[in-house]
Amino acid sequence: MINKQTLTKVQADFIKKHKISDDLLIDAQGNVFSEDLQNEMYAHQKSIAYNVTGCPENDNHSFQTIDGYCPECDLTKLAVALIENKTGYMYISGSIKGNLIQVGSAVEAKDKIKTINSFSAKYAGFDDWELLFYAKTETLGKAERLTHQKLSDYKAVHVQEKATKLKNGIEIYRCSYNKAKLAMSELLDAEQFEFTQINEKRHFTPDYQFKNLISKSEPRSVPM
Repeated sequence: MINKQTLTKVQADFIKKHKISDDLLIDAQGNVFSEDLQNEMYAHQKSIAYNVTGCPENDNHSFQTIDGYCPECDLTKLAVALIENKTGYMYISGSIKGNLIQVGSAVEAKDKIKTINSFSAKYAGFDDWELLFYAKTETLGKAERLTHQKLSDYKAVHVQEKATKLKNGIEIYRCSYNKAKLAMSELLDAEQFEFTQINEKRHFTPDYQFKNLISKSEPRSVPM
């Protein structure tokens, strides 16, 4: 349990607003995010540290996710941290119209595809996403986080239709299906997480072997 007496009102409000479970939190006691803190989070299965100093964007921010991101700056990082040890499905889908691969997570992978192909969603501006691979894992957030790190060099930039502006794709990549699957396979071989109930549409995958294009807009990142 966290010591709520050490929380500021801003911290308490952030935790309440985003429904962050006490089980996910660890007190950094005013320290900057470090490898030692990260290792402690791994050891105790915590995915969000509070009372952290050193946010490069805002000195008033005091949360960091297990991979060193400020969730107050980028709520998409919080979304992954909240499901760090939840059960669900990792999936790979592809769009032939966009020459894009999507790697994401969902409670039910098939329902996710229906959503991103809907008229209101049209994920990354395309409506032909095909579910190519999905597998169940008990560490959903961890599997998603580490896979995204592996593929970060190929992150795509797409037009967000609602905002009509360019936006970094959190889950979409300019790479082949094989490249995305290899990223997962390497992490599985390293025993970073486990998969069960594996499903793959092998008869579809040859159509999704797009070119592996390294992004020029984002710096290379080193996988954890």
